[in-house]
Amino acid sequence: MKKRNKHKGISTILVILIVLTVVLFGVMSMMGVYTSYKISQKNLQLAKNYYLLDSKAQIFANNLRKTINKTKIGEEHDKVKLLTEIERNSDKDKEIFINDKILEFPIDKDREIFKDGNMKLGTFLLDEKGQKSFYFELQIPKIREDKAFEIKSWKKVTQEFEYKNPSFAEGEELTIDEN
Repeated sequence: MKKRNKHKGISTILVILIVLTVVLFGVMSMMGVYTSYKISQKNLQLAKNYYLLDSKAQIFANNLRKTINKTKIGEEHDKVKLLTEIERNSDKDKEIFINDKILEFPIDKDREIFKDGNMKLGTFLLDEKGQKSFYFELQIPKIREDKAFEIKSWKKVTQEFEYKNPSFAEGEELTIDEN
């Protein structure tokens, strides 16, 4: 007499559940990899933008250093040469301040640029969207010293952003204070 296999259906269900579990974990790991890829692409773009703006700032500062180094130590800087170099290095992607006042172009070469024996030259570098993305500030002494200038600030400007679709948990409300 042949014995009947009473457990044939249970083994089929177990195989199906195992296959579904493996597929589910495969899809979940693919989604994790895709999310990591997107984050790494964003980090790559942010790092690329930072180093691009940093190199523009270094070029600007080095060009200014070359002009300053033409003045002998202990002598007063020629403000016309400094302003000419600043104007030569200005682009539409820079917003330049001298002693906290925005620089208008063409530059008035007769204006006084030294305040309390120093000139504070601040520059915002703009990204491709026209947003202020990088800031550096140089302090240039009126009388030439060993160092051409002192770097007071050299930083990436933090960007404001809004979440595209904010989601709120049950019971939370969005309130806007208009004061």
